[in-house]
Amino acid sequence: RGFALTCAFIVLCVWTGAGIAAEDSAFEVVDHSAIYYGEGSHPSTPAVIVADRVWAEIPEYKRIIDEELTDDDPAYHLLLKKATRRFKRALKKAANRDGYDMIGEVGSIKPTADAKKAVPDITADLIDLVGRD
Repeated sequence: RGFALTCAFIVLCVWTGAGIAAEDSAFEVVDHSAIYYGEGSHPSTPAVIVADRVWAEIPEYKRIIDEELTDDDPAYHLLLKKATRRFKRALKKAANRDGYDMIGEVGSIKPTADAKKAVPDITADLIDLVGRD
């Protein structure tokens, strides 16, 4: 009997908690395909970036562009893999350091009507992180 009550309590907390989180969130994802870090539809502390500007500053990606490497070049795949790792590490560092639960492309996360602040643009910060890594 105690186990059944505990299970019922957990289900009730999860069910009502999920509803409250979505309703109380001041932000909403409007383009899930442009989310680079985090999950869900209603982040509590999101940030946005202009990914093209960040990628343009990743040394491995710069090399791909400068050397005009293509999908047929063996170095292309190695450099792209390293650039992708660097991008993901920078996202994770920014999220962990500053408490962001989601990072997406500018325009992918919008404040709701109840929002008291805009979604911060951390493009410059991410450019700094990919350059230092």
